Amino acid sequence: MSENCSLLMLIVNSETRQGLSANPQLSITNQQFPSLFACSGIPSEPLRCFSFILLPFSFSLTAHMLLSVIIPTFNRASCIRRALESVSAQEVNDLEVIIGDDASTDGTIATVLKLLPGAKIVRLEVNRGAASARNGAMKIATGEFLAFLDSDDEWLPGKLERQLAYLQEHPDCGVCATGHYLQSKEGRRIEFPGVNPLDWRRELHSAQSFHGASTPLVRRPVLESVGGQDEELRVLEDWDWMLRIAQKHSIHVLPEMLTVIHENNPSNPDQTVSSMERFLKKHQDEFLRAGAAHAARVISQHEENSARTLIRHGRVKAGINMLWRSWCHAPLRNPALLAAFPLAALDRIFGMSLLSDVLARRNRQPLRQR
Repeated sequence: MSENCSLLMLIVNSETRQGLSANPQLSITNQQFPSLFACSGIPSEPLRCFSFILLPFSFSLTAHMLLSVIIPTFNRASCIRRALESVSAQEVNDLEVIIGDDASTDGTIATVLKLLPGAKIVRLEVNRGAASARNGAMKIATGEFLAFLDSDDEWLPGKLERQLAYLQEHPDCGVCATGHYLQSKEGRRIEFPGVNPLDWRRELHSAQSFHGASTPLVRRPVLESVGGQDEELRVLEDWDWMLRIAQKHSIHVLPEMLTVIHENNPSNPDQTVSSMERFLKKHQDEFLRAGAAHAARVISQHEENSARTLIRHGRVKAGINMLWRSWCHAPLRNPALLAAFPLAALDRIFGMSLLSDVLARRNRQPLRQR
């Protein structure tokens, strides 16, 4: 890609789909179509890494939809059908589906286009994380509302209709989410009904009780005022985004469980720790607004979260050190943390996984109940 080209778009119709290599390429710069980049508040520079494939040829720079569905994905050919079918089951006709593909190599895009030929595909040339994939998709979204769905999750029928109805009845609300089911790897569905705290801004300091990245429906002005997700965060990017939104806009979660979030393997441990450190540094002043003791509890909670990921990846020594940091920051926040140390010793002596099993079960509980 040339230095003066910020965006590469391949537009292919149904007749030439099989001959991608022979299709003409259209180079578009920020200067040529500034409105395409200015509407979202997301910096345009990262677009150097994107190539856009729109199949079939149905995209209009001036067309506006009621709702844009944003689906980030990376190597999800095995399960993205479930997500797409759940979108198709919604009774909202005026919508577009935009896939933010994080440089998949397993045929994910072929699967998408087979199931949903009208989907718009935003492809990253290199793997950069979910935040970059979502931002790329948001850059071309035309919807008045933006709905987010991870490619391994699914919506239940009626989700979007309920959220749209709530936002239309409450024009001052910026984001509407829903309760959800957490489906374990064993197939058990754990209920997480939607509950609204007195203050979402404070709640999002330490308790990620927002029901994940697959439930929010966001008004476009919210995106324009807050900007996109932090692409330096490979983990916590959705949590960080919602905290920034809560500082400016009201949030409401419907009690109905209208989303199914499928349990995955724990996040990359190194990315988890580095993202945690960035998140805590970024929002340090925000946490201190509620006092030094509150800020210490927030730090302690996030360190405990990172410790769980480290231990579940077999990094027991690093995880125990992180748990000790967590306990030292706020000893009274969760005294049960001290039980981790003898459990770790038993695991080491007898070759068991007691601590990892306990933390895995704890991961399936809302943070307020821990």
